[in-house]
Amino acid sequence: MPHTVAVLRTGSMGDHLIALPIYRRLRELHPQDHLALICNIPAHGDRRLIGPEGLLPTGLFDEFHAYPVGSNWRAVWQTYRLLRRARIGTLYYLMPWRGRARLWRDQAFFRLANIRVVGLRTGPTLSTPKQNGVPPRYEHEAERLVRAIPALRGRLSTTPEYRSLGLTAEERSQASALLDKPPRCAVALSLGTKCDVNDWGFDRWSELVTRLAGIRKIDRLLLIGAPDDFAQSEALRKCWPRDSENFCGRLPVRLSAAVLAQAKLFIGHDSGPMHLAAAVGVAVVAVFSARNPPGVWFPLGERQRIHYRVIECMGCRRLRCDDKHKACIRGISVDEVFASCAEALLHC
Repeated sequence: MPHTVAVLRTGSMGDHLIALPIYRRLRELHPQDHLALICNIPAHGDRRLIGPEGLLPTGLFDEFHAYPVGSNWRAVWQTYRLLRRARIGTLYYLMPWRGRARLWRDQAFFRLANIRVVGLRTGPTLSTPKQNGVPPRYEHEAERLVRAIPALRGRLSTTPEYRSLGLTAEERSQASALLDKPPRCAVALSLGTKCDVNDWGFDRWSELVTRLAGIRKIDRLLLIGAPDDFAQSEALRKCWPRDSENFCGRLPVRLSAAVLAQAKLFIGHDSGPMHLAAAVGVAVVAVFSARNPPGVWFPLGERQRIHYRVIECMGCRRLRCDDKHKACIRGISVDEVFASCAEALLHC
């Protein structure tokens, strides 16, 4: 008899896009069951951040539930009521990397709620990403998540089929109409980021765009991002001598994905649009700070060129870096990012 299986995954657009192959595997494991996603809608209660309901392919989940934000008694009670009301039989725990104290707390809560939980492991070898190789490279967040789920262990697939958004013909048609005429070699760029430490700097972006203008086969620049990115993206257009479009804050997320699919290359920070570009199969050149260990949040897929500086304070998890002046990301030169872009466009 079908029963309700829930997946608990909070975060914003990038968090759900890197978990998309896992969602598809879980749907395959539970083809007849009612599959629900418990998530913060929108992420962290911030309307500027995109939750999964308008992002993920239709049919993947049967329903979405809003996860109460906070750790006070009111939020705990609301979470308990949500789980009981939804009559959840099994819950897959796909929460982002967190400290052991919070893992112990969550484990105790689900035991008291009498919910069968899969994937909640408190041991350090399963709750934190493993380091692979020298120079340091850590396992991807998606790999860390599946290690704690016995039925999925060793079965993570990040092929285009599993990370695809399943864009419809209508969505692709709308994107084509927005671009008026199909570009021969479009480059998409997003300079937005949720935290200051991940910001490469407008000076670097403007210099890069000026250099890219010298590659004559690039016939259009597409700027993607949130409403807050619109003004800076408009300023960036002044560095570009040919056709350009600023779609920041103007499109629903899946239509933004369909526009990105028209590009030959995406360039940007560690951000939701970066993961969105990877999901639609576009080559990615990304500029990362060392806020997270290298590899954990890199985009899924093979067509990527990542710029990351390994420094002594990597993995700091900071939102700002005033004392070191963002030495990690600011240490990445325009020359090396431009070289990666030119290489990615060789066969454009």
